[in-house]
Amino acid sequence: MASNPLSFSVATGQRLAEDAGTSPSTSALSAHQFLCVYGHFYQPPREDPFTGKIPHEPGAAPFDNFNEKITAECYRPNAELGNFETISFDLGPTLAAWLERAHPDTLARIIAADKRNVAEHGVGNALAQAYNHTILPLATPRDKETQIAWGLADFAHRFGRQADGMWLAETAVDLETLDILARRGVRYTVLAPWQALETTETTEPIDPTEPYRVRLFDGRSISVFFYNGPLSGSVSFDSGATNNADTFAASSLPHHLNPQKVASQTDQMIVIATDGELYGHHKPWRDYFLTRLTHDDEGARAYGFQVTSLGRYLRDHPPTREVTLRTPSAWSCAHGVARWGAGCNCTEGDATWKAPLRRAFSHLGAQLDAIFIRETAQTLADPWAARNAWLTLRNGWMDEDAFWKRYGASGARPAPAQAERARQLLEAQYFGQCMYTSCGFFFEDLERIEPRNDIAFARRAISLIWQATGVDLQRDFLRDLRETHSWRTGANGAILYRRLPPVASGLLPPDSGM
Repeated sequence: MASNPLSFSVATGQRLAEDAGTSPSTSALSAHQFLCVYGHFYQPPREDPFTGKIPHEPGAAPFDNFNEKITAECYRPNAELGNFETISFDLGPTLAAWLERAHPDTLARIIAADKRNVAEHGVGNALAQAYNHTILPLATPRDKETQIAWGLADFAHRFGRQADGMWLAETAVDLETLDILARRGVRYTVLAPWQALETTETTEPIDPTEPYRVRLFDGRSISVFFYNGPLSGSVSFDSGATNNADTFAASSLPHHLNPQKVASQTDQMIVIATDGELYGHHKPWRDYFLTRLTHDDEGARAYGFQVTSLGRYLRDHPPTREVTLRTPSAWSCAHGVARWGAGCNCTEGDATWKAPLRRAFSHLGAQLDAIFIRETAQTLADPWAARNAWLTLRNGWMDEDAFWKRYGASGARPAPAQAERARQLLEAQYFGQCMYTSCGFFFEDLERIEPRNDIAFARRAISLIWQATGVDLQRDFLRDLRETHSWRTGANGAILYRRLPPVASGLLPPDSGM
C-alpha cells in the first residue's frame, strides 16, 4: 500500500484516474450544489445486564467482541482521518457510553470534531439519537418522552450543547414522536424519501434536494431532510459505487441534482445517509473513500460541490414548503413499522414470532409501570419526571442530593432504605426501556443474539422488581414467552430465557418450570 492511500482506488490499488468522468476544470457545476454525507453510528448494548461486561463473541475474532472489532475497523480510523468533521452524524448513546469506558481517546476525537464545527461555522454537525434505538411509533407516549429525554440528556452531557437535530431509530416516525421532538427544542430530523406522502402544494413527489416543514400540533412544526434513496442505496449495497471517490463525485452525484435548480442556479443539497459502520467495517477501506469524497479540495469539492452539514444548510436554507408524511413509517420496512411489530416479509422466514414477543414485553412493561407508580408514591413527587431524569443520576451527571431535592416527594433525600428501593425501581425502568432495543426485532429469527439480549434486559428488570418489592413478574413473562417460537429450531422464548447465564441465588423469583 502506498504511503498516501487517499490517492489510490480502494478496489484495485491503482492510482486514481486523472480524468474520472468529468474533470474539475470542465465541470458545469457551481457553488449552488451542496453535499451532505450522513452517518448513523450505533451499537446496541451488548453487556450482560447483571455483570456489566460484554461476553466473548467468537464471531468477532481476532477481537473479543464486535464493539472492539468495529472500533478498530471503523470508529477509530474515521476519527483519526477527520471524517467526523466533514459529515453529519449521530453517535448512539449506548455506543458512546461503551467508548467512554473502553476507548475514551476515540470518543474525545469524535466530540472534538463537532466542537470544531461549532467554532468554525457556529453550528455543530452531530445529532442526538433516541436513547435505546427504540422504534418510537410502537412505544407508549411516556416511553417516547423518556427515550427522547434520555437521548437529549446524553448528547448535552457529551457534546456540551443542546441538540438541534435527532436521528430516529430506523427513521421510524409518527406525528406524536415529531411533536415531542419539537416541544423539546429539536429543529430537524432525517427521513427516507418514501416516508413522504405528498407536499401540501401538489401531489407530486417531494424534491429531496431541499428541507421541508411538517406541521404538528398546537402550531408547532419541525423540519425534515429526505436523503437521496438511490445514492444512499448504492453507497450502502453496491461495492462498485464506492471504489473511487473522484469517479463517484464526477459521475454519480450530478445525475441526482434537480435540473431545474441547476438551470436557475438555485441552491440544492444531496443527502447521502447510511449506517456509519459502512465506512471501514461493513466495507473495508471505505473510510478512505469518505475522506477523499468530503475533504479539502478533493472528491466532491473538486467537482463543484460544497460539502456541508445538515444543521448548517438548514440555518441558511429554512424550508419554504410543507410535506405530509406517511405515518407510521421507517426506512427499512415497506409495511410501516411491521418489521418490529406484527412481523412482515421484510425478513426471511416466518416472522410470526415478533408479535407475541412484543406482547410479552408490552405486558411486562405495563406491570413495571404499575409497580413503579405504586411503590414510589411516598418517595417521588412525579415518578415520570424522575424517570426522565434518571439517566443523569445513574451516570453521575447529577448529584444525588440535587436529584432528590428536585424530584423527591419531600424535597430531600429519603431514608437510606427508601432511597435504595427507589433506585432499584428506577433501574428496573431503565432495563424495561432496554428490552425494546430495535435490533431484537429487526432480524429474521427469535434464536439470534439480538432477541436473546432483549430478553436478558427484561430478566434484569424482573430481578430488580423482585429485589425491591418481592413481586414475581417472572411467572407471567415466561408464560407470555412460551407463545413465541423460533421457526428455525422450534425453541420458544421461555427456553431461551432459561438458557441465559445463571445468576446468584435470590436475584430472581423461583422458577416453577411451567
